[in-house]
Amino acid sequence: MKRLMGLIVSLALLTGLLTGCTGNPAGNSASTAVSTPETTSGKAVWPRTITDAAGNKVVLAKQPQRIAILHSLYLEYFLALGMPPIASMGASTGNAMKALQEWETLKPYAGTADIMDLGSSRDLNLEAILAAKPDVIVTFKGQGHLAEMYDQLVQIAPVIQVDFSDSWQDQTLACAEIVGKEAFAQEFIKETETIISSAKNKLSKHKGKTIALFRTDGKSFISRGTKEYYETFGISKPTGYPDYYQTLSLEAVAEMKPDYIVFQDSVQNAQTFVKAQESSSVWHSLGAVENGQVLYFDDSLNTFGPLAMRITADKLMQIFPE
Repeated sequence: MKRLMGLIVSLALLTGLLTGCTGNPAGNSASTAVSTPETTSGKAVWPRTITDAAGNKVVLAKQPQRIAILHSLYLEYFLALGMPPIASMGASTGNAMKALQEWETLKPYAGTADIMDLGSSRDLNLEAILAAKPDVIVTFKGQGHLAEMYDQLVQIAPVIQVDFSDSWQDQTLACAEIVGKEAFAQEFIKETETIISSAKNKLSKHKGKTIALFRTDGKSFISRGTKEYYETFGISKPTGYPDYYQTLSLEAVAEMKPDYIVFQDSVQNAQTFVKAQESSSVWHSLGAVENGQVLYFDDSLNTFGPLAMRITADKLMQIFPE
């Protein structure tokens, strides 16, 4: 397995994971603190035992230096913690090392890490993982094929599963516990929450304007903002917009009468979908369309991770003039 510079997977590849997971990815408060062994000086101590999201007790003899992740979802967490993985799989399909160059969340880290390409997360390549010589393997609970290959993976390195349905705060803490960066994570979380809080205060002044957040499968609108998402950022959803992810028709969107329509998806895919709507009089009847208020956010924001939340806060504020 050759090494490649950069990170994994094209923008459209998170669809399978993110539309299939449930929970509260956009929550704005950490529900529980991670229990970790630390000295009175705040320095992490080793060995440590971690109980992961699947209930497995995993012993780490020392701080892992070689982290392999089985889904690109967790790239932003370890990069934000200053512990880039040495190897990573992509999302549901593909293994193109494009994320550092293309994902808005990861562009600041381009050129900072040499990461081995482990291929698609749908095909857990044991040979490639073994070649990476990881100290620890990290993925999300319930990843496809993980259960059937778990016993083989733990022969390579300790395997730790994180709960994707947890808040971004708790997932950040879970990743920090693995690498002994709990104190750093707490400060990073506080800083991110301050960014979100500041944005919420400003955005709350515009609650009279509604925003409908979508991605698309090429045929339909798929709601992308949960009830928690709207509450987190202090923005208003249009009447009839669902609290959780649903597939919607153009007619259903028209009934909502959103002031703004935002596609959070591959820009190319979203623009192709919008182009297909232009033959419809229903589409042109939408106020958001008439007023040129159809916007595009980067697909990487669909991780709802800490870096995604920071960028989302900034992008939402850009919608409204001061």
